[in-house]
Amino acid sequence: MTGSVEDSTHLNDNINVEFATPEKQEARAFLRERFLRVITGIVGKQAEFYLYENTQVSAQFRGCDVDCLEVFVRNLETPLGTIPEAVLRASDIIYLNIHDINKE
Repeated sequence: MTGSVEDSTHLNDNINVEFATPEKQEARAFLRERFLRVITGIVGKQAEFYLYENTQVSAQFRGCDVDCLEVFVRNLETPLGTIPEAVLRASDIIYLNIHDINKE
C-alpha cells in the first residue's frame, strides 16, 4: 500500500468534519432534548403497550435505560395477571399509547 498514516488520518478528518458540522450538532442536540422532555413528561402515566404476537398489556410508565433498550414499568397488567414491577424490552414493543397525555 502506498497510503501513509497521514493520508488515512486526513480522510478520517474529512468524514468526521462532515458528520460534526455545527448545524448537524445543533439539530442532534435539539432532537435529543425533545426526546428527553417526552420521556420525562410521561413518567408516571398509564400506558398501553402493543407487543408482537398480538399482545396488549398496560402499565404505569416509569422510565427507560440510557439507550432506550429497556422500558421500566409498574403494575404491569397482562392476560395472566398483574406484575408489580417489570422491564419490557424495547424490541418487543411495536408502539405504546398514552391517553390524556396533556393532563397532570
